[in-house]
Amino acid sequence: KTGAIVSLNHSWGRNSLDGVITGENVTSIDYSQPLLQNRNGLNNKLNADVAAIEIAFQSVSRIEQTETFISNKIKKLIDLVLAQEKEKIYLQQLVLANNQLELAKNKLEHALIDQSDFLSEMDAKSRAELQWLQSQSELTLLKQELAAQVNIQESEMIIEFDLYQKHDIAQIDSEYILSGLRVIQQIQIEKQKLLRQKQSLKNKLLPSVNLSIGLSTQGEGNNYFDGFSNQDQTWRMGVDVSYPLGQNTAMLNLVQSDISLAKLNARQREIELNTQQQIDSLVLQVKFLRKTMEISQDQIQIAEDKVQEEERKFENARGQKSLLISTQKALNLMRLSFAQTAASYQKNIVEYRSTIDLLL
Repeated sequence: KTGAIVSLNHSWGRNSLDGVITGENVTSIDYSQPLLQNRNGLNNKLNADVAAIEIAFQSVSRIEQTETFISNKIKKLIDLVLAQEKEKIYLQQLVLANNQLELAKNKLEHALIDQSDFLSEMDAKSRAELQWLQSQSELTLLKQELAAQVNIQESEMIIEFDLYQKHDIAQIDSEYILSGLRVIQQIQIEKQKLLRQKQSLKNKLLPSVNLSIGLSTQGEGNNYFDGFSNQDQTWRMGVDVSYPLGQNTAMLNLVQSDISLAKLNARQREIELNTQQQIDSLVLQVKFLRKTMEISQDQIQIAEDKVQEEERKFENARGQKSLLISTQKALNLMRLSFAQTAASYQKNIVEYRSTIDLLL
């Protein structure tokens, strides 16, 4: 923690002079304490500090990636629910188109319509069949994709989800919540890393001033253990000062660090602005879609009343079957539009919660 260095050295040597063998036993211990550069072990701890910061960044990043993954999968499930609704509605439209074609055929046989009217009904039936086939294909592809991801049979990939459920979104101050969002936390952690590196870069520009204290002992003897007796002790104390000239590389690294911090600050401001705009936009979009759903519900109710009225007229021989079929078709188209609006609403809810980190 202090940045100090302790070194212990021991040596033993044998000398032979005029047939007399002697041994020299030397032991020394040295302690060096940095006073300016690397004081308190600042530079020694750099790699460990940076590693801890990177672990924190990865932890936040994993949560953010998980939320993005879940958000995308929920949207995919919403697409599947919408595809189920579309396939069901287009099948109903095809049945109605077939009924209308049969009605036109009978009218043509009794010369109540001309050939062009009959051909128009045939074209309408073909378009209805094409729409149903396209919706069926879209539903099948989505089922295959999602079934493969969860390792189940395609036939088992049926989602029960209330597409028309309404949600109350939290009223938040987008400026206040920004600082706590994970996208901002990631930048803050990156900034911590750069600031920690900059701290060491600045420290390395200081002179190297080290307080050194040493103790050494030296003794002689005919064998190794005799060398530990009759030892002489020597104390040493001093200050080592060094300062390399022309630290161009260190200065350039420090300038580069300042540039990186400036870029990171600019990126943070850009992300904050974009995120705030996204939050405000999603809130407005959710409110608009919810209001549109309410209007669509009123329109569907009116269309259902029209269908019931035409059914009563037809049952009492006061109405035409063609008008009944037309009102039923119009009702289906309104239900389709309602389903598409509801799917967009649900996706925006998911995106909003994901943006403000409330999806998980």
